[in-house]
Amino acid sequence: MIRLFFALLLTAQMASAQDFTTDAFGILPTAQLGDRENWAGLQQSSNGGETLRTAGRTEAVILFVGPKSIVAGREPGHAVALGLDVHGNMVSGTQADVQLGYGPVIPVDTLDGIAGVLFTPPPQSGAFLAGVEIDGVQSARADYRVSADLATVLPQFANSEMSVLSETFGVIETAPLTDAYGNSVDDGVGLSIVLTDESDTTTFVPSVVRDGAARSVLLVRDMAGTNTGQLALAGTGSGGLGFVVDDMVIEDAGAFVFWAEPAINAVRIRLGPLATSKGYLVPDGIAAQVDVVAADGTGSSVQGWVLDGYVTIGLLLSPDAGPFEVSLTVGKTQVDRRVDLSPPPENLTIRGAE
Repeated sequence: MIRLFFALLLTAQMASAQDFTTDAFGILPTAQLGDRENWAGLQQSSNGGETLRTAGRTEAVILFVGPKSIVAGREPGHAVALGLDVHGNMVSGTQADVQLGYGPVIPVDTLDGIAGVLFTPPPQSGAFLAGVEIDGVQSARADYRVSADLATVLPQFANSEMSVLSETFGVIETAPLTDAYGNSVDDGVGLSIVLTDESDTTTFVPSVVRDGAARSVLLVRDMAGTNTGQLALAGTGSGGLGFVVDDMVIEDAGAFVFWAEPAINAVRIRLGPLATSKGYLVPDGIAAQVDVVAADGTGSSVQGWVLDGYVTIGLLLSPDAGPFEVSLTVGKTQVDRRVDLSPPPENLTIRGAE
């Protein structure tokens, strides 16, 4: 116990004999200061000495410009430069010449080693490179963007009226999107298109700007009649689109071919190709109602769908029961024909039967 007491006393005497330096970063034995001795600011020694070290000449300049995307002509930007000497001290009382990538050089005096400039960007959008020079030392360049002022964009549709056939793809486009300064809206900016039909049913179509305009492809399904279209971009909305979904009208129902499936005492039919009044083949997946009544009075009603422009289905009717009265209903069109049995079509392909 006595040995421990003398050891602690000796250690305390050795510590008190050392010279300590106090600066803004704390207390450290003077012998261990190293490069810290070169740091600027007030240094006080435990032996009563006092030193006020100042920064040397500028050796490095660091520049920051933000935010990285600034609204054209409206949102303020901030450029901040730091001047440092060889030991990393902030250099004060010198002039910083700031170039923001447009306009003249802006001279600013450093304060505690910092030179700051608040600026309003030009009305032209684009990418800009900024730089600063202090005591003949240039900073690395800093880049920032000026983007279109979305709050001043008035979105409009490219067309005021468009007509689309049900179960086909409709293309909705905007006119070029520009702000009050004539800047194009940046790629990737999202906007919304809302279509409302006569029964107040709405269809939401998201879209993204590309090359200064937005374009969306919509599969027209479960929509009918006249729809009104509205655009919304950054809180600004506009209408002006009449989006008419045409009824499905069959212009040409093609051939009605019946042939026998004697192995199961049934018939198979293929109707088509089905062409619409708009010049298209009826799209895949459209429902088709087929009603058949044989000469002997037997009948069958089946709902199928269009594939590759054709309706191909099987009916549990005797091949000997013909001729057959056939009624095909697709959309708003009904086609009635009297059909006899014939050989299968040469180009017949029944999906799922191979």
